Amino acid sequence: MTRPGRRIILRGLSIVLIIIFAATLRLGWEWKQALDNVNAMTIPTVTLPEITPTSHHQTNPVSQDIELQPTAIPATPVPTPDEPVNILLLGIDARIGEEVSRTDAIVVVRIDPQHNSVSMLSLPRDLWVDIPGYGKNKINTAYPLGENDLGPGYGPALAKQTVSDLLDMPIHHFAMINFEGFQTLIDKLDGIEIDVPQEIYDDKYPVDEFEGDLRTMEVHFEAGTQMMDGERALIYARTRHADSDFGRNQRQQQVLLSIFNRVLDKDLFSQMTSLDDYTYALRDYVRFDLSRSKMLSLASIGPRLQTDHIQRYAIDSKMITMVSSESDAFFVDPDELEQLVNDMVAVPSMSAGGESTVKR
Repeated sequence: MTRPGRRIILRGLSIVLIIIFAATLRLGWEWKQALDNVNAMTIPTVTLPEITPTSHHQTNPVSQDIELQPTAIPATPVPTPDEPVNILLLGIDARIGEEVSRTDAIVVVRIDPQHNSVSMLSLPRDLWVDIPGYGKNKINTAYPLGENDLGPGYGPALAKQTVSDLLDMPIHHFAMINFEGFQTLIDKLDGIEIDVPQEIYDDKYPVDEFEGDLRTMEVHFEAGTQMMDGERALIYARTRHADSDFGRNQRQQQVLLSIFNRVLDKDLFSQMTSLDDYTYALRDYVRFDLSRSKMLSLASIGPRLQTDHIQRYAIDSKMITMVSSESDAFFVDPDELEQLVNDMVAVPSMSAGGESTVKR
């Protein structure tokens, strides 16, 4: 080969190497940014202390004179890599780090790596439960009680323990997102597709509070499949005056499934080059206590999972009893709840058509 020919080849190889080096640096920088963002969203796992409530914690309107006892909280067992993981999803209406508010959405997600299956159980925010150390109250008060009374990081811990006691199953982790982050995520995904089962009209949808007055607006959804941006999907997930909180719980699960489908469509489980964009967009709106290794382990299930393998469960109006005629809180029938949890944790069997079937 002539010297000019060798120079041309060397120049070509140099250009290729520069491009590869630049791409590697960019990918490395994106990973560093993504890890920094993940660190910003991660809070350390805390162990609840023995809780000794005082008189101002007695929030049971049915029996204000109840004597609350110190409550010792057992440690949650750590699952092996092949064992199911139970994650508590919390949705709040406040900006993370600026205000502590009640949890408006509460969903338990069970991920079974061995069977590539996921199940979801929605818990109504007005469900009347025992909160360890604080007596009976609505389930959505567990997070602010822990956060305000015990300190930062104890809100999720108290919420996890409350749900664990209610369902008689360990809650290993939590993930919390405020509604602004929820909207940001959907917009980042370029919207989601929702099949609205029936027309929805709500003339009292809350907008914001101004000088003590709650502003409302009218919202309307036609029945049928439609694309929704973040703002529209958030309204769909939160509206409840057209039916009830039970209907809203179903819509929240539907939106979660649609987000998952959108992630699959965009192949985000394997498309790591855009990871920093998504983590940066969400770092101010999301908090969780999952380690990086656990996140990667759970993310590896995503590409293998089919929507048919995601089971949806929810407490409905037939399972409840009102606490009193003056209260909007309610108990759930313990036998009905036990059956619901048993169905949720059951290993799915595969039908001939390949769909997951679990007795509901």
